[in-house]
Amino acid sequence: MDDLVLALDFGGTKLAGAVVDVGNEKIISPVIRQPTPVSEGARGTLKAMIDCGQKAMAAIGKSIPVKAVGISFGGPVSNDRKSVILSNHVADWNGVPLVDEISQAFNLPAVMDNDGNVAALGEWWFGGHRRYNNLAYIQVSTGVGGGFIFSRSLFRGSGLAGEPGHYIVDLNGPKCACGRNGCLESICSGWAIARQGKELLLNKAEDCQSLAHLCQNNPDAVNAKSVFEACRLYDPGCTTIVRDALKQLSLVIVNLITCLDLEVVVIGGGLTRSRDIFDKYFFPALQDQMHPFFIGRCKVEISSLDGNELLLGAALLTQHQI
Repeated sequence: MDDLVLALDFGGTKLAGAVVDVGNEKIISPVIRQPTPVSEGARGTLKAMIDCGQKAMAAIGKSIPVKAVGISFGGPVSNDRKSVILSNHVADWNGVPLVDEISQAFNLPAVMDNDGNVAALGEWWFGGHRRYNNLAYIQVSTGVGGGFIFSRSLFRGSGLAGEPGHYIVDLNGPKCACGRNGCLESICSGWAIARQGKELLLNKAEDCQSLAHLCQNNPDAVNAKSVFEACRLYDPGCTTIVRDALKQLSLVIVNLITCLDLEVVVIGGGLTRSRDIFDKYFFPALQDQMHPFFIGRCKVEISSLDGNELLLGAALLTQHQI
């Protein structure tokens, strides 16, 4: 095991750390997860993540050397991938030199990229897609992110490529965390679906009786998971929220395929764990919207890596050829 690296995933809702054997393409430690301490800001989050990493390394024993740290960060990072630009979900990340902070904490070299790029890399290499030259990965979780593999290389543009969550899909749509209106993320993300569910419960309780029961009539208890569950129970209001969110997601993906003639698009992130919901509302909308020229040219599928594409991609960042 000459290619052991520590992989860290800074998410807006969850933190995760694990030791990855890159050469043998597998996670060899327990995956240490904990909720992101949002109220504690960047410093509290960094402290919690260091704890996750230390626990993952302790689980494999001190006699097995870890050579580097790969970092996935849930937000845009600087062009040199050394510092965080900002987080839309956790305060005080602006300008934090995260690579240096992690390198000093573990006394190891460290590398970083934003979570969309990292997940695209992990999905392409570890998800059974490396035979393709061109791939897009869309992550639908707390926020909506993504990344591109073009000509078998990660495409970063000038540093901020791969932000499908901030494609505007409705000029008159709701306010996004970025400050604009009508971004995909403002309609189809964990926080956006939760927001819509809360508004529904407060203003049209007759349209969401199952959601009211699941959340005991408490709007603060509404989250994306409960809205999805109420959709399964045929709440008309929740069904509308979910159907519209996934229709907008399919619209962005169809436009990406039409523009880029991709070979494969993979969708991952926490919301995709509800595969039955995607089968019912997302894939039919995708087929309805697809240009006839592109039907059958591009595979669109749900990630099979169960959320580990971020940790695996972060580990792969440490390899010099990436």
